[in-house]
Amino acid sequence: MKAIAKLNIARDIFEQNLSNEIKTISINVDDKQLHIIFHDGIHLYIVYNDYEEYSYSIIFSKLELDRCRFDNYDDRWNVSSRPHHFHPRKTKEAIESPMKGSPKQDIKNLIELLKKGKLKDIPT
Repeated sequence: MKAIAKLNIARDIFEQNLSNEIKTISINVDDKQLHIIFHDGIHLYIVYNDYEEYSYSIIFSKLELDRCRFDNYDDRWNVSSRPHHFHPRKTKEAIESPMKGSPKQDIKNLIELLKKGKLKDIPT
């Protein structure tokens, strides 16, 4: 499936499930990126390419490392879900990820994590 088709699926799932929480939502076709700004100020960037790579980045503020990200862009992290991994908030490390790059499954999972506030947790 092409990157733009995946972005359209992701956008539709977000609009169906979180429309009241979304301030703006847009797709940049050139960068193959979906950008969502929520009413609470959180920014979400979803990127797919045509090589089965993806990134789901949640930006909480402009402070250093005040973000978290699911992706499979590199294979250097020694986690059981490799190459899929998760960079928790406020750290450069990576841990196991439940994401696999499929918008139909991943976006529903991502929405649940956002609703429950799980991605705001800072590792201790």
